[in-house]
Amino acid sequence: MKIAKTVENISTITELKRVASAYVIDYRNLCDEEIKAALIKTAPQYYHQANVENSLRDAYLNPDRNIRVLAHHILKNVLLQKDHFMVPKRELEDEIIGWEQSIVDRSNEDIFRKGGTRGRNAEMLTFVLETAWQNNNEISPDETNLVEKLRERLKISDREYRIIEAKIGKFPKPGNQLHTRGEIEETRRFLQGKGIIFPIRDSDGTDFDLIPEEIAATLRKVVGQETKRHGYRELLKSKFVRSKSYLADILEKCEIPIEGALNLDELQSTVMEHVKPTVVLGGLSPRDGLPIETLARWCAELGLNVSGSKSERIDRIVSFYDNLLEKDESLEDTREIWYQHFTEFARRNLEFLRGQRLIEKDLDVEHSFEAATDYLFEKKFQHKPLTQVGTNHADGAISFRDELIFWDNKSKETPVHLKDHLRQFDGYIKGAEKKVAGFLVIGPEFTPESSTLAMQYQVENGTTITLITAEEIRSIAERWSAKLSSNGSQDPFPLGYLVQPGRFNMDLVAAL
Repeated sequence: MKIAKTVENISTITELKRVASAYVIDYRNLCDEEIKAALIKTAPQYYHQANVENSLRDAYLNPDRNIRVLAHHILKNVLLQKDHFMVPKRELEDEIIGWEQSIVDRSNEDIFRKGGTRGRNAEMLTFVLETAWQNNNEISPDETNLVEKLRERLKISDREYRIIEAKIGKFPKPGNQLHTRGEIEETRRFLQGKGIIFPIRDSDGTDFDLIPEEIAATLRKVVGQETKRHGYRELLKSKFVRSKSYLADILEKCEIPIEGALNLDELQSTVMEHVKPTVVLGGLSPRDGLPIETLARWCAELGLNVSGSKSERIDRIVSFYDNLLEKDESLEDTREIWYQHFTEFARRNLEFLRGQRLIEKDLDVEHSFEAATDYLFEKKFQHKPLTQVGTNHADGAISFRDELIFWDNKSKETPVHLKDHLRQFDGYIKGAEKKVAGFLVIGPEFTPESSTLAMQYQVENGTTITLITAEEIRSIAERWSAKLSSNGSQDPFPLGYLVQPGRFNMDLVAAL
């Protein structure tokens, strides 16, 4: 989300003023609309590289160690790793606390082989850290800066550094105490005041932490991030680099010691911590990395342009994986991933769907759109779709009292024109064994004439045809699912609300 749109969604005047305090002059004397206009006008200052670097320096070398630790994790390890650089506030807090606990747990295990190069480096960093902490049981910003430079010199990753801190009882806080939600909130407000994090609220009242696109682009450049973590993980799964010998060779050339016989997963994790994706693909010199012919084959398999120099092909591949949306690995129902991109299937956004590896062939769009709709009715509305015999039938059917409700999916790049499909739908309706109370047409949008034609069909045939967009029915499904979660029930959605002649009216379900 860009800054101009972000400021319109900042929820309170207090938060608006806090963000404005970074660069808007005299913000205290402006009303909320004036502050928003001033924020949009001064937007370039928020993502100017020198300003972003100064803000990061103020955070990472802050006198308050809680801000130093939390700001780094909030920005680099959470928000910059998220799709669209945003996450619900509560989820961000949960993620930080969970990560800190995992570091404390890991510190109770031996992660460095004694006597090896990495073990000796870890011992050296441990000695320096213990020495720094001896003064008043605190580590100053200057000492933090020196330790950070030593960490980089010793090729110790940020995660390994935090584990070492936890081993000496100083992470997340002295005594291995976890940060509280209140301390996370203080850091959040600090970063808002620096104009890096913007607080927004969606239409459902959920509060989010967000880094606007322009600021995120500058931040990523400053911290050297080439891909989000989940994209990098997918890149390393490719057959072109999924080789123990290849990854071990890359680590050796980058002077990252490997001790013991690491399996492929361990090598991939080590690479992700220490090596940039462009280095994995291109090496450290023109003769390193993958041959240009291999890069061309990789580009071809991803549907990318295969021409250009070696660096251009590498950039193209890295960008592809960086743009992949994160997939929930815990999903048990494969239909859910299609449901998550319901509107893109409806719009037949082939470039997006191929880019996210949701389809292989164009024909996959229809199948996935239909399966996602089944998932919507079954899992969100709590209505099990009926099994239909044969091939000449609507895409879906459910019981409605002693009647039926049919639906048909229309995935199109242009508005659906009901006239083009009415004969098909009429055949489904008249061929049904039971009376059809309603026929839902689910598409991206509809021509104005379609609504009139739907109402005319009801007058002449007695069956209601409802024209509902994928975005509308998904919105209703999410609201109903949230309602069930809040009250712990599994009540089925009252289907009568969906049976409306012509274009669907969202106002009629507003009370649900």
